[in-house]
Amino acid sequence: MTLGLQTIQLISTLVISIVMLPLNALLLMLSTKIFKLSDSSYKTAFKVAVILFGVGLVLSLISIYVPATALYIGIASWVLVSIILAIWLIKSNYELEFGKSILVWLVWFAFNLVVSFVIGMIIAAILVAVGIGIAAGGAI
Repeated sequence: MTLGLQTIQLISTLVISIVMLPLNALLLMLSTKIFKLSDSSYKTAFKVAVILFGVGLVLSLISIYVPATALYIGIASWVLVSIILAIWLIKSNYELEFGKSILVWLVWFAFNLVVSFVIGMIIAAILVAVGIGIAAGGAI
């Protein structure tokens, strides 16, 4: 039995979401601690991250099962979820002014970029090592 492309995309989306959700909440909590907010708890950060991941997951599922809309859904997900909804959730959950919520989001976004890059490099190194191992084993 082979898995279809949609199933593989669904599984990878769910695995990445499950791995990144607690990490994303931790990064938001660190961002709020930098700004010394009154509520910089992991619980609040996790709530914000869960809502964002939930909406992002729904949009991802739509783009997986309706491939013609993938580009539009991707752009909408980036603008609506990653920026607008995230800033609004930060503003409302932490009771901040609009400008400060944008600053918290920018720091959180920068943390996410760094962590995503590091995780990507680790995965790439593992895949290269596996590829070299397979190539070396196949040459014998």
